[in-house]
Amino acid sequence: MQKVKKAIYPGSFNPFHSGHKEVLKKALKIFDEIYILVAQNPDKEKNDIEQNIKNIKLQINELQNVFIIENHKNKLTANIAKEMNINFLIRSARNNADYSYEFQLASINKSINNKLETILIIPDNQFLKYSSTEIRKIKEKNV
Repeated sequence: MQKVKKAIYPGSFNPFHSGHKEVLKKALKIFDEIYILVAQNPDKEKNDIEQNIKNIKLQINELQNVFIIENHKNKLTANIAKEMNINFLIRSARNNADYSYEFQLASINKSINNKLETILIIPDNQFLKYSSTEIRKIKEKNV
């Protein structure tokens, strides 16, 4: 019996957009199950996690073997992955600044959970422009 390959895909997803979905679809080519971990980022604007989860469910309803979990206690992703016996962490980078940040984050996560491997997925060119922060700024200007 082959072991199920599981990965965790963490983020605030405020909002979840087509760039996130593209990363998820690419990750599904590698992993059997993916757990989207929705959290509140203390460094970013407060978001309604419940609303984000509803939004994610609407956008991924056709995808199989994708599960959404809420990080309501703001636990470290590396610790949640360890508790769930997940050894792969999905992240994405659109540019050099993202890559540098993700490289540092991968090192920190590895020091917390030495079994956790970060898998960096690069979105296709048409998705590189998507940023939750930029989407929020546009929404604020149009309100």
